[in-house]
Amino acid sequence: MGPPDRLRGAGLFLMLLLLTTGVLAQSGQISQVTDSGVRNRMAAMNANNAALTVLGDMMGGRAVFDRARARDARRRLIATTGRIPALFRKAHADPLSNARPDIWSNWGDFKGLAKSAQRAARGLDSNSLPRLRKTLPRLVHSCLACHRAYRKDMR
Repeated sequence: MGPPDRLRGAGLFLMLLLLTTGVLAQSGQISQVTDSGVRNRMAAMNANNAALTVLGDMMGGRAVFDRARARDARRRLIATTGRIPALFRKAHADPLSNARPDIWSNWGDFKGLAKSAQRAARGLDSNSLPRLRKTLPRLVHSCLACHRAYRKDMR
């Protein structure tokens, strides 16, 4: 891995860290959430985070690339990102929710960002480490774009 690849890997690691920090903070809160809709959203985001962590660790050299594990993480990301619009369709509320109310007043934009994340998840190439390194950043950028706009603690 040459200098540009290392820099790209380090940048992606920092972006994954931003995503996972927020999700890990909410993972301990799920049991305290009273609204089932919010609980379901949080569980889905945690599932995305777990799959992204597997792929990010492989990409960053913290774990050995394992094609079967990478393909499984990709499948989970495709499934979960595809459920995002349905999970957020209703404006469920809970004091522990990190969803901004802007989601429902800007539904078209939110839904577009969610669909972009699913396209990026489908575009992940988990057949080899070099291919994963080329395709994972697009998904991370898609997730961060939505979180920056519609997650309370990302602004």
